[in-house]
Amino acid sequence: MLITAFGLAVAGCGSAGRQPSAERRTENVATTAAAQPEMTPPPSPPEDEKDVTGAFDFIYPDHAASAKDPVNIPLTGDPWKLVHLADYGVFDSLTHVVAPAEDDAWAFGRAGGSNASLLALRWDGWQWVESALPGGVKGSVVDAGSSAPDDVWLHVNTERASSALHWDGVRWTVSKEFPFTVGQIEVLDGTHVWALPSRDAAVAWFFDGTGWREVPLPDGVLGLAIGATSPGTLWTVGTSGEGARRATGLFRSDGTGWTRVSFGEIFPADDEEGYLQLENLVTGGEDDVWVFGSRTERQEESGEGERPRSLPVAAHWDGRSWRAVTVPPTWRLREAVPDGRGGAHVIVWPADDDSGADIHTTSVLSLAADGSSSVSLPEVSGGRVSLNDLAATPEKIWGVGAAYPSDVTLTASTSAVYARTIAP
Repeated sequence: MLITAFGLAVAGCGSAGRQPSAERRTENVATTAAAQPEMTPPPSPPEDEKDVTGAFDFIYPDHAASAKDPVNIPLTGDPWKLVHLADYGVFDSLTHVVAPAEDDAWAFGRAGGSNASLLALRWDGWQWVESALPGGVKGSVVDAGSSAPDDVWLHVNTERASSALHWDGVRWTVSKEFPFTVGQIEVLDGTHVWALPSRDAAVAWFFDGTGWREVPLPDGVLGLAIGATSPGTLWTVGTSGEGARRATGLFRSDGTGWTRVSFGEIFPADDEEGYLQLENLVTGGEDDVWVFGSRTERQEESGEGERPRSLPVAAHWDGRSWRAVTVPPTWRLREAVPDGRGGAHVIVWPADDDSGADIHTTSVLSLAADGSSSVSLPEVSGGRVSLNDLAATPEKIWGVGAAYPSDVTLTASTSAVYARTIAP
């Protein structure tokens, strides 16, 4: 069901059951040093942003500022339904989402403009509400993960460092400060958490429930993505070599060492015309591993001054063998999440989009275990939607991102949460 007007969205809150409030509410959580959170007032916008109108004003131009309080709509309908829309600043956006349970989820992002503060929202089973993070933590959300409602992780990067934050079901605390930036985390359970540095990752960092320590990656390989399917089984996509000999591969560790994974003949071999470039890895279990990437032409084959042509590729491990999964060539693959049934959902944007553009109108490509695929499009009336991350539970898929005006050339944005119910 598409919400066609703000008034319709508010009216929808009157359905049977507990009514969500349109007023903004903040959870009372503790920090590392005190029982009450150290609340930092939002920074004043810089002079060059004070006259910039937010995306909300373009999408819903007939409503006063008071109407911008978060709107939570009951979860009904299929495919995608807008369930939360709110302005947390002119350039706000939600970038990551985790769903440790059907009635528990977290969304993270940024609020404001140049001096943006961190934003954390929690789904309590019937509405999304703000949650305070530990005072003093600054930067940009780089990744989030969870294994249970009392085991949620958030990594925040500054220019040269990273903070690992943990939610234990009661409060957020800072688990560790890293003297480098983190690119990705993987959370298997409360005693198996990995953090992969974002630059020249020759090692990963491992949390065993009591502290962090380094764990080696394959010799000569720099990690690009990491995933775990059991306490003793770790996977990584990595790159090795230099120049024309630079190549990506998938590696697997059983706890005693690393071995390179062979895909057999499901992908064309690297040759003078093109090469396989793996980029992403997601895991759903020992019999559910996905890798995504592209088959890219070498620069000399695409012509001087032309962008190398690239075709998306995907493969799935079912516990016994790898199989290539057909991906429509019209899409670029971004963030992905297993669907728990041998398939996956992937955020995509059109292949002919400029890869460096600030805004992409996204769709969700669903790849089924039987090889079929379908595309769905989250929408908002008066705007366009750019999703940044997905999370899946047996009954629903969450998608978070931002809504942008469709008829103006502004990057001003409005935070948005979408949900899609899953048919049994």
